[in-house]
Amino acid sequence: MTQSNHELRFDGVTKRFDGEPAVENVSARIVDGERVALVGPSGAGKTTLLRLANSSLQPDSGDITFDGEHATSDDIALAYQGGTLVDRRTALSNVLSGRVGDLSWWRGLLEPISPRNPEPALELLDSVGLRAKASQRVDQLSAGERQRVAFARAVIQDAPAVLADEPTANLDPSSRATVLDVLDSVTEDRILLTVLHDIDLALDRYDRVIGIADGRVRFDAPPADVTDQMLSDLFAAGASTRDSDERTGGRDSKAATEEPQWYV
Repeated sequence: MTQSNHELRFDGVTKRFDGEPAVENVSARIVDGERVALVGPSGAGKTTLLRLANSSLQPDSGDITFDGEHATSDDIALAYQGGTLVDRRTALSNVLSGRVGDLSWWRGLLEPISPRNPEPALELLDSVGLRAKASQRVDQLSAGERQRVAFARAVIQDAPAVLADEPTANLDPSSRATVLDVLDSVTEDRILLTVLHDIDLALDRYDRVIGIADGRVRFDAPPADVTDQMLSDLFAAGASTRDSDERTGGRDSKAATEEPQWYV
């Protein structure tokens, strides 16, 4: 890998809710061009870690930096799950809202409704198979389609780091592959950190796999070094995690039909 220009770093990061640690003493380093999958049982702290990274949440202790400075949403785009879209707006309008941060306040108000240049958003919708539904309100879309709209909205921000929270959830196998192909193509030289429940996808499509259970990193390794025993131990470690319903390890572990959660 060529020398990187950007670095996302977690140093001893801890976050608690109601006194219980959702993320505990997490440290990791990700550089330009790296594709890192974050896997583990439900309730392990994966989504919390993403929200901490783009400053949607603040850690109780530890530091999250981007290029040595405090990480912000200007540097890191987070693809939330489809439940965060504006229902009364069209798919195109929702995607366009992802770039309002780069505009003046008044243009930011108008852009999703009356865009000056909708083509980049239309191209992204085309990439995820939804250009034909660009003018359709998102409350009329399926859960999988909403997921793809949310993904396109994050990617259009053109941030140097992209965090994707279950971009393949609620999608059929063909659509999962399409979304990950698009994710690869549009983040070619960027940092990419993706939460996945599909272990096969994590092992087949990513450079590194970080396993997290009970808010703690259990392993951080290239896919070739991740064994069935490591995965079995990972999910066994999270068997007592609150709200956890994903109790199996190994490469056949799947949860594509799981309902989206804010803290998974």
